[in-house]
Amino acid sequence: MSLPSAKQRIIKDIAIDDDRIQVTGYIKSKINDNHIVLDDKTGEISVNIIGIDDFNFKENDLINVIGDLELQSSGEKLINADIIQDMNKLNFEYYRKLYELKKELEK
Repeated sequence: MSLPSAKQRIIKDIAIDDDRIQVTGYIKSKINDNHIVLDDKTGEISVNIIGIDDFNFKENDLINVIGDLELQSSGEKLINADIIQDMNKLNFEYYRKLYELKKELEK
């Protein structure tokens, strides 16, 4: 069985009705062995990394997170990561510009 496709999002555009998303951003901090905070310059989101084997990224690494969105009882959004990809070679500023152009075209 294949997983449903993930909607490409920046943190400020994550909607409460999103199910599966992908977000690219920098690791701001590692809370513990199970959680990190991802920052994409539009906001921050917690990421549950329990399902990720051999997580070997560090603060300030640029990563792409794919997973299911979960709303906490506090109203905070959390991504339960299934896949984490190294994006350190990506030109993040161009990526953000392309995201905004794509968003405008979809209106």
